[in-house]
Amino acid sequence: MSTRRERAKAQIANQVVQDTATVTKPEERHPIAKKMGDFFIDVAKLVIGGVILAGLMKQDIDYFYLSLCASGAVIFLVGLGLYLINVSNKSK
Repeated sequence: MSTRRERAKAQIANQVVQDTATVTKPEERHPIAKKMGDFFIDVAKLVIGGVILAGLMKQDIDYFYLSLCASGAVIFLVGLGLYLINVSNKSK
């Protein structure tokens, strides 16, 4: 015969096991989308680095137009990367 306290402990232990079994990581719908999102964000970082290096080299490059085009590219690449990461993390 088990006592009331032992039965309550066993019931709580069973409930904890069931709760941990139901809490799982959400499945990724598109696992490659997350990798592509990370890739586009890395390319955006490389574009920023390229603009900085081009500015330091002092060649006959119009720095204003270079930074304008690079800013557009960075905004596009970061937006695309974040969109792909968001798509991959949505649950079914």
